[in-house]
Amino acid sequence: MSKKALRHDKIELMKSFMSNDKKQFSDQYLANHLFDTSEYKSAKRVGIVLSMPHEVNTYSIIEQMLNEGKTVFVPETNYQSKEMAFKHVDSLDHIGPDDKGINHVEADTEISNQLDLLIVPGVVFNHSGYRIGYGGGYFDKFLSQNTQPTISLLYDFQLGDFEVESHDQPVEKLIIATT
Repeated sequence: MSKKALRHDKIELMKSFMSNDKKQFSDQYLANHLFDTSEYKSAKRVGIVLSMPHEVNTYSIIEQMLNEGKTVFVPETNYQSKEMAFKHVDSLDHIGPDDKGINHVEADTEISNQLDLLIVPGVVFNHSGYRIGYGGGYFDKFLSQNTQPTISLLYDFQLGDFEVESHDQPVEKLIIATT
Protein backbone atom coordinates (compact mmCIF):
# COMPACT_ATOMS: atom_id res chain seq x y z
CA MET A 1 0.00 0.00 0.00
CA SER A 2 1.32 3.47 -0.85
CA LYS A 3 2.14 5.98 1.90
CA LYS A 4 -0.71 8.17 0.66
CA ALA A 5 -3.26 5.33 0.86
CA LEU A 6 -1.94 4.16 4.23
CA ARG A 7 -2.09 7.74 5.56
CA HIS A 8 -5.70 8.09 4.38
CA ASP A 9 -6.78 4.76 5.92
CA LYS A 10 -5.15 5.49 9.30
CA ILE A 11 -6.62 9.02 9.47
CA GLU A 12 -10.07 7.52 8.89
CA LEU A 13 -9.45 5.03 11.72
CA MET A 14 -8.28 7.87 13.98
CA LYS A 15 -11.42 9.87 13.19
CA SER A 16 -13.70 6.88 13.87
CA PHE A 17 -11.95 6.38 17.22
CA MET A 18 -12.80 9.94 18.31
CA SER A 19 -16.33 9.11 19.41
CA ASN A 20 -15.19 6.09 21.40
CA ASP A 21 -15.01 6.44 25.19
CA LYS A 22 -11.74 4.47 25.06
CA LYS A 23 -9.99 7.51 23.61
CA GLN A 24 -10.24 9.26 26.97
CA PHE A 25 -8.59 6.28 28.66
CA SER A 26 -6.05 5.75 25.85
CA ASP A 27 -5.01 9.40 25.87
CA GLN A 28 -4.60 9.36 29.66
CA TYR A 29 -2.57 6.13 29.42
CA LEU A 30 -0.26 7.74 26.84
CA ALA A 31 0.14 10.92 28.93
CA ASN A 32 0.91 8.95 32.11
CA HIS A 33 3.51 6.81 30.34
CA LEU A 34 5.11 9.91 28.78
CA PHE A 35 5.34 11.58 32.20
CA ASP A 36 7.03 8.44 33.58
CA THR A 37 9.86 8.42 31.02
CA SER A 38 13.35 9.50 32.03
CA GLU A 39 13.46 11.68 28.89
CA TYR A 40 10.44 13.66 30.06
CA LYS A 41 11.54 13.88 33.69
CA SER A 42 14.94 15.34 32.75
CA ALA A 43 13.64 17.72 30.04
CA LYS A 44 13.21 21.39 30.78
CA ARG A 45 12.34 22.52 27.22
CA VAL A 46 9.79 20.29 25.47
CA GLY A 47 8.44 20.50 21.92
CA ILE A 48 4.96 19.12 21.23
CA VAL A 49 2.21 19.74 18.68
CA LEU A 50 -1.18 21.27 19.32
CA SER A 51 -3.32 18.26 18.45
CA MET A 52 -6.21 18.09 16.03
CA PRO A 53 -9.43 16.45 17.32
CA HIS A 54 -8.63 13.02 15.81
CA GLU A 55 -5.10 12.89 17.28
CA VAL A 56 -3.88 12.04 20.79
CA ASN A 57 -5.02 15.00 22.88
CA THR A 58 -1.95 17.09 23.68
CA TYR A 59 -3.74 20.04 25.31
CA SER A 60 -4.04 18.29 28.69
CA ILE A 61 -0.40 17.16 28.37
CA ILE A 62 0.70 20.75 27.67
CA GLU A 63 -1.35 22.00 30.63
CA GLN A 64 0.39 19.54 32.95
CA MET A 65 3.80 20.46 31.53
CA LEU A 66 3.13 24.14 32.19
CA ASN A 67 1.92 23.34 35.72
CA GLU A 68 5.17 21.41 36.32
CA GLY A 69 7.26 24.40 35.21
CA LYS A 70 8.41 22.95 31.88
CA THR A 71 9.07 25.41 29.07
CA VAL A 72 6.80 24.21 26.26
CA PHE A 73 7.23 24.89 22.56
CA VAL A 74 4.84 24.13 19.68
CA PRO A 75 5.44 24.23 15.92
CA GLU A 76 5.45 27.55 14.12
CA THR A 77 5.32 26.88 10.40
CA ASN A 78 6.30 29.18 7.56
CA TYR A 79 4.39 27.65 4.68
CA GLN A 80 6.12 29.78 2.04
CA SER A 81 9.66 28.72 2.95
CA LYS A 82 8.53 25.26 4.14
CA GLU A 83 10.39 25.83 7.43
CA MET A 84 9.27 24.86 10.91
CA ALA A 85 10.61 26.17 14.22
CA PHE A 86 9.22 25.93 17.72
CA LYS A 87 7.46 28.79 19.53
CA HIS A 88 7.09 29.07 23.29
CA VAL A 89 3.56 28.63 24.60
CA ASP A 90 3.12 30.08 28.07
CA SER A 91 -0.67 29.69 28.20
CA LEU A 92 -3.27 27.84 26.16
CA ASP A 93 -5.18 31.14 26.14
CA HIS A 94 -2.70 32.38 23.49
CA ILE A 95 -3.60 29.70 20.92
CA GLY A 96 -5.49 30.33 17.69
CA PRO A 97 -5.67 29.17 14.07
CA ASP A 98 -3.03 30.10 11.48
CA ASP A 99 -3.70 30.75 7.77
CA LYS A 100 -4.38 27.04 7.19
CA GLY A 101 -6.61 26.65 10.26
CA ILE A 102 -3.96 24.83 12.29
CA ASN A 103 -3.61 26.05 15.87
CA HIS A 104 -0.43 27.90 16.81
CA VAL A 105 0.78 30.45 19.37
CA GLU A 106 -0.56 33.92 18.59
CA ALA A 107 1.47 35.70 21.30
CA ASP A 108 4.89 37.21 20.62
CA THR A 109 7.04 34.63 22.41
CA GLU A 110 10.46 33.00 22.01
CA ILE A 111 11.13 30.95 18.88
CA SER A 112 13.78 28.27 19.37
CA ASN A 113 14.89 24.86 18.16
CA GLN A 114 16.86 24.20 21.37
CA LEU A 115 14.74 21.44 22.87
CA ASP A 116 15.50 18.79 25.49
CA LEU A 117 12.70 16.53 24.20
CA LEU A 118 10.45 16.48 21.14
CA ILE A 119 7.11 14.67 21.11
CA VAL A 120 6.79 13.82 17.40
CA PRO A 121 3.33 13.43 15.83
CA GLY A 122 2.43 11.02 13.06
CA VAL A 123 -0.30 9.08 11.35
CA VAL A 124 1.41 5.72 10.75
CA PHE A 125 4.43 4.24 12.53
CA ASN A 126 6.49 1.12 12.04
CA HIS A 127 8.15 -0.74 14.91
CA SER A 128 11.54 0.83 14.05
CA GLY A 129 10.22 4.33 14.81
CA TYR A 130 9.79 5.52 11.24
CA ARG A 131 6.61 7.45 10.65
CA ILE A 132 4.28 8.79 8.03
CA GLY A 133 2.99 12.26 8.84
CA TYR A 134 0.63 14.46 6.88
CA GLY A 135 2.94 14.73 3.88
CA GLY A 136 4.59 18.11 4.32
CA GLY A 137 7.96 16.78 5.44
CA TYR A 138 8.32 19.42 8.16
CA PHE A 139 9.20 17.02 10.98
CA ASP A 140 11.58 14.87 8.92
CA LYS A 141 13.42 18.04 7.89
CA PHE A 142 13.50 19.32 11.47
CA LEU A 143 14.73 15.97 12.83
CA SER A 144 17.48 15.79 10.20
CA GLN A 145 18.82 19.18 11.34
CA ASN A 146 18.26 19.05 15.13
CA THR A 147 19.25 16.52 17.74
CA GLN A 148 17.19 15.89 20.85
CA PRO A 149 15.48 12.82 22.34
CA THR A 150 12.26 11.96 20.49
CA ILE A 151 9.09 10.17 21.60
CA SER A 152 5.82 9.53 19.79
CA LEU A 153 2.44 8.79 21.36
CA LEU A 154 0.17 6.56 19.29
CA TYR A 155 -2.71 4.13 19.25
CA ASP A 156 -1.93 0.52 18.34
CA PHE A 157 -3.97 0.75 15.13
CA GLN A 158 -1.53 3.40 13.86
CA LEU A 159 1.16 0.74 13.44
CA GLY A 160 1.78 -0.37 9.87
CA ASP A 161 4.39 -1.53 7.40
CA PHE A 162 5.64 0.78 4.67
CA GLU A 163 8.69 1.43 2.55
CA VAL A 164 11.11 3.75 4.37
CA GLU A 165 12.50 6.50 2.14
CA SER A 166 15.94 8.11 2.35
CA HIS A 167 14.61 11.37 3.86
CA ASP A 168 12.59 9.63 6.60
CA GLN A 169 13.82 10.19 10.16
CA PRO A 170 13.00 7.70 12.94
CA VAL A 171 11.64 8.48 16.39
CA GLU A 172 13.67 6.99 19.25
CA LYS A 173 10.81 5.79 21.47
CA LEU A 174 7.20 4.82 20.78
CA ILE A 175 4.58 4.81 23.52
CA ILE A 176 1.64 2.77 22.28
CA ALA A 177 -1.87 2.55 23.74
CA THR A 178 -3.78 -0.65 23.17
CA THR A 179 -7.28 0.12 21.93
